[in-house]
Formats: sequence, structure tokens, C-alpha cells
Amino acid sequence: MDCGIFFPDAEGDHGWADLESAFAAVGARVDDVDRLVVTHPHIDHYGMAARMVDATGCELWMHKAGIEEIGYYRDPASATHTVKELLTDHGVDPAEVDALAAYEDWRAYLSGVVEPTRPLAGGEEIIAAGRRWQVVHTPGHSPSHVCLYALDGRMLISGDHLLPSVTPHIDFRRGDDDPLGDFLTSLQKIEDLAPDLVLPGHGRPFEDGADRARAVERFHDRRLGSILQVIRHEPHTADEITDEIFGTTLLHFERRLALGEALAHLAYLRRRGEVERIESDDGSFRYRKTRRPRPSDDAE
Repeated sequence: MDCGIFFPDAEGDHGWADLESAFAAVGARVDDVDRLVVTHPHIDHYGMAARMVDATGCELWMHKAGIEEIGYYRDPASATHTVKELLTDHGVDPAEVDALAAYEDWRAYLSGVVEPTRPLAGGEEIIAAGRRWQVVHTPGHSPSHVCLYALDGRMLISGDHLLPSVTPHIDFRRGDDDPLGDFLTSLQKIEDLAPDLVLPGHGRPFEDGADRARAVERFHDRRLGSILQVIRHEPHTADEITDEIFGTTLLHFERRLALGEALAHLAYLRRRGEVERIESDDGSFRYRKTRRPRPSDDAE
């Protein structure tokens, strides 16, 4: 399940020995792998996939939406261009755009780009380690994210969807996507499954997955409320909203993540009629709370 990142060290083995050591710790070998299931194709979960497929001949199982996602790795120039347009549209200072868009080429952290041999849709069953596992599609952090749920053990392999002490990043690029809405719907799926034990992609295992899912939902509800407070009296760009919510002392990579997070929340609020997007004279977008008719207006 997942295979870790490919480290771009000049003389080392790029982390392969660490992967072998992890297998040895549980009495196994990398050569034993005949099926690699990737929760989502971010570099820290998918980076070593091509090397593992080459070394073992294993199948690669990943959600079908991941095929489009790994396209960004093949064409980072296009991905960078898209992000630059996004940042410009939402009020980022032109002097900052290049620096903030400089994090779209992740090829150095990949052993290669490899397509899934079995694209998943969600609902499939896998027999592994003497258990029956169901593939649960949980988009949000990534459109292709999947978890594995043990049907006979109330155990969840959660990838990045549900983590013990932090919330996963929810990004936004362009268009009418609603990644936060997708994420919250996915959290409800996990809350309904109510796993007793969660095995996350980062951090230690933890109990009571439903309770953790509810805590993450409350976190995003508070953030939505904070954004509405920022734009309560006058319109703001996403860049200005990001400064208000996350502060102004972030490093460039942190700021890029914060902007994506703010835009995902704004897309959620727009989709539900809480926020309006208006175009400024310079072509950038601003956001304001939706104007509700007053009772006196109805009377007229």
C-alpha cells in the first residue's frame, strides 16, 4: 500500500534501502510484492512506484482519476502556466506569481511516471493479509484518493484522507470543481463506516475514525465561517483573504498551499450560494457575501 517518495540524492539509492528495511521489519521482501495499491499519486505516496513496478513486475492499482493527475508530472510547464493564470486571476501581486508557481515540477521526486495496470472506481474488494478490504473512493485531498476498509475488522487504511493530528491540504486549480465539497462528502463516508482503528499515511495509528472525521468537519466549518467574516462588509480578493486567514509571514511554498486552501473554501461557498464572485476592472476576481433580499424589499 503506497511506496514512498523517490529522493533526488546525487549518489545514494534514492530511498530504496529504506523501503527494503521497512519490508524486512515485518518479515517480508520487496520481491514479495505482486500488487501495489496507491492511495493517490502525490509524490510521497507514488514517487517510488515506477521503480517498484520495474523491480518486481507487480501490478499497480490506482483510482482512474489518477491517470489525469499524473499527467501533470509529464507536462509540468502546462501545470505551471495554469497556476500562474489562477494566481493572477485572484489578485496575487505580479511580482510574486513566478515564485509562487515554482512548485509544480515534481519530476525529481519520481522514479518515473507509470500508469495503473488496474484503474479503480471504488467498491472493489481486495483480499490481503487474510482480510477482505473494500476500496472506498474518498476524493478531496486528491481527486483520485482511495482508502481501504477491512470489511471484517473495522480497520481503515486512510492514506492522507484522515490523519491523526493535522488536516490534509485541499487544493483548487481552476473551473467549477468543488474539492472541499468532495472532501466533506468523503469524510461522511468514513464517519458512516465508523472504523475502530485507522492506519494513516502519516503519523501513528489511532482509534475511533468517526470521531476524528467529525473533528475535521468542525475545523472546516470554522474556516468557512472565518472567510465569511473577512468579506462580511466589503469584497476581497482570494489573496487578501489568504492574508487575513493564514497571516502574511508564510514562505512561498506555504503561501501557495494557503491560497489553494482559501480558494477551495471559496468555491465551496460559491457553489452553495453563500458567496458571490465579482470581476474587478483589472480582470481579477473579488468575493463578497451574497446579498440577501430584505423583508422590506419583498414587500415592495
